[in-house]
Amino acid sequence: MKILLIRHGKSVMKWETRYTSEEYNKACEEYDNAGIFPIDAAQDTGDYERICVSTKKRAVQTAKQLFPSAPEDMIRQTPLLDEVPLRAFDSSPKKRHRWVYELMGRLQWRFGSGQDESYGETKVRADRLIEEIEKENRNVILVSHGFFLEVLLRRLKKRGRYEVYRSSLIGIAPLEKIRVIDKQPHCGGCRHNCPLKNPGCVIGQDKAALLNHSP
Repeated sequence: MKILLIRHGKSVMKWETRYTSEEYNKACEEYDNAGIFPIDAAQDTGDYERICVSTKKRAVQTAKQLFPSAPEDMIRQTPLLDEVPLRAFDSSPKKRHRWVYELMGRLQWRFGSGQDESYGETKVRADRLIEEIEKENRNVILVSHGFFLEVLLRRLKKRGRYEVYRSSLIGIAPLEKIRVIDKQPHCGGCRHNCPLKNPGCVIGQDKAALLNHSP
């Protein structure tokens, strides 16, 4: 099984430098509703069988522009891929630099106080997504967002069965692709190439039995 992680394309929204808390929250809503700059690098899906995207407009547009030939039923939206939500850390009318809101908001998220979703809840959401992918056991493309993809990568690595290939060590750029390969032994014979000993795969059971009895 292969997983291709893609961060959405560059948003058309132009951020201001300074905001009050109320203005910053409105700007975050505008960002969620904003589209992306056109993508002129259309490509085929290859041997990927499913494209899962977040429910945010910028992610949906990215998937459709990157893979215009993909059938409509191949693309599935899921809130499990949505970005980690962010809002102002207080209700002050004082104008502050945008990076102050981002820094303080992410600190609140990391330590579980003051944001709509905590770091622990984000990890649970990522684990649920991984479990669904593993259950379906298909090569899948995931189009999502920077912070959530970083959490998802850590949760994938924690499982110990995936090899991760990425070009950047810190941060994920718009449209950056990260390849994840399942290194767990597979049957190599059925349509979905099931993990060995999968109770639903006769080929996998037979091959696992042969390996276990080999000298």
